[in-house]
Amino acid sequence: MRKLLVVDSNSILNRAYYGIRPLTTKDGLQTNAVYGYINILKKHIDNLNPDYLACAFDLPFAIITRVFA
Repeated sequence: MRKLLVVDSNSILNRAYYGIRPLTTKDGLQTNAVYGYINILKKHIDNLNPDYLACAFDLPFAIITRVFA
């Protein structure tokens, strides 16, 4: 049976941003959210070994109201 891993990317980015100490480049660009996101994603990929991967991101609320209004 094939495995599909579906990721709620906004949730993981939020968790990584607030859960990891602030990491920055030498220019001051914050990288803790990206670092945490990649580490969490890699951990799940290594543990589950999925055949397929789908990463979903939330849309801004304004776009949703235009689509459904």
